[in-house]
Amino acid sequence: MKKKFVTLLLCAALPGSLLAACGSNEPKPAAGGEAAPPTVKLALSTRNFPYIEASPNINEDKYVNKLRELSKTNVRLELIPQKEYSQKLNLMFAAGELPDAIQVVNGITSPEVAPALSNNAFYDLNELIDKYAPSLKTKIGKELWNSALVSKDGKIYAIPAERATRNNQIVYIRKDWLDKLGLQVPKTVDEYLNVLRAFRDKDPNGNGKADEIPFSGRMNFNYAEIFFSAYDVSLSGWKYENNQLVPNFIRPQMKEALKLHQSMYQEKLMDNEIFLNQPKDFDSKVKATARVGMWVHVPDYPDKWAAEVKSGDPKAVIMNIPAPIGPDGKGGSLIGSAVNPLSAWVIPRSNKHPENVLKFLEWYYSDAAQKFLNYGLEGDDYTTESGKLVYKQPQVQADIDRETMHLHFLRFIGPTHLTDKDYINGRVNGDLITKALQVANSEGRVNDALDMPIPPTLQSKPELGYTGLWIETAAKIITGKESIDSFDKFVDDWKKRGGDKVIQEATDWYKKQGGGK
Repeated sequence: MKKKFVTLLLCAALPGSLLAACGSNEPKPAAGGEAAPPTVKLALSTRNFPYIEASPNINEDKYVNKLRELSKTNVRLELIPQKEYSQKLNLMFAAGELPDAIQVVNGITSPEVAPALSNNAFYDLNELIDKYAPSLKTKIGKELWNSALVSKDGKIYAIPAERATRNNQIVYIRKDWLDKLGLQVPKTVDEYLNVLRAFRDKDPNGNGKADEIPFSGRMNFNYAEIFFSAYDVSLSGWKYENNQLVPNFIRPQMKEALKLHQSMYQEKLMDNEIFLNQPKDFDSKVKATARVGMWVHVPDYPDKWAAEVKSGDPKAVIMNIPAPIGPDGKGGSLIGSAVNPLSAWVIPRSNKHPENVLKFLEWYYSDAAQKFLNYGLEGDDYTTESGKLVYKQPQVQADIDRETMHLHFLRFIGPTHLTDKDYINGRVNGDLITKALQVANSEGRVNDALDMPIPPTLQSKPELGYTGLWIETAAKIITGKESIDSFDKFVDDWKKRGGDKVIQEATDWYKKQGGGK
């Protein structure tokens, strides 16, 4: 009692900025003598999910309440709007007002997190995991723990989620449009272009208007790189050649890829608003108005896409097909990290009880967690009939959006539903998921810089990344404002402005990993 009194006096004497350190999320006794559940405050992106972004108070959501109940953890969520993610995270680090854990995109290598890591902002988790959540090291494979997105210099700084497939972008196409026009599934780039021309010219939606958009994507060619990949220049990839590790967007093959996109733009085979499309614009065109013939997205939920596109056009039928084959006879998006780039968790040192976060994340590997994440809430999302679970698969848009809450958003780590065969077999259009995963696992381009931390010069000069100077030049070339030869001038300028140093730093990293031998 005397010790507690002295502690209280010391805390009362502290200035306001330090007083918070005397607080604790240590469980307090609840009425009846039982310890109250520990509080864990988490910051994470909204991921552009409509259900999450429309929530008036995410912490009063029925799924979050159920998460608290099942995990026996007082989880409190701090949402970061996806479109403001980078800015908000940087402000959070600058202010030093950090939650108990942060869900970081692209792990500890991201431009927001890497500087904070260098400033010793996060716990080295090796011994903490061994002490408080040892099963994490057995449930999560060594490849994930060894990833540069998770560990640095042998120290673990993040808890990773695993991907169902390492090729995370595949082609979606309107099968009903192909069938109506009597077209075969395209394979080569030229065959793809012929299909897109037919989508443009032959009124596949049957409304008598030339309003079809053959191919669409988002700004910065987000979910729209598939024709660059045909030329082996996926925008975020790197290639080791001529004793250097160089970014794809400066390689000579990029000229041919840009020439192709210039032609597609001029022929209106490509959405002419692709440089402006926000996610909501893209979704409106593909789903709400169902005017897009082909697009690219993750292989995780084609059944969701099928229902959403059908809401815009009841006759719509979608399918996933192999990516266009390029001049070298190959195709497909980059084969990525085993770590899910959308979900790795770091724990700031300001958290006095990191063990609470670790124990909470360890819970995700329990049967109770997986049942909740797969099937949601009894009564709302499923019923039990004669001892058998009957899932109410959503069909209307509002229910589809709500399903993402438990199926995707709250699945912080742990097994994905895509690896649960019973779950997939029980879903309406589960065969679409199986097919999508088969396509994803059958193709893809190698990235020689897989899991490479962002080179220091690229951190300090982000304009040297492909969303900076390259996209400015590419937009001018594709829209016809500059000739294709201006690409050579861009490359020279890029190298002079720091690109040569970026290449040297990347090459040094690559050789340190044992590459180039």
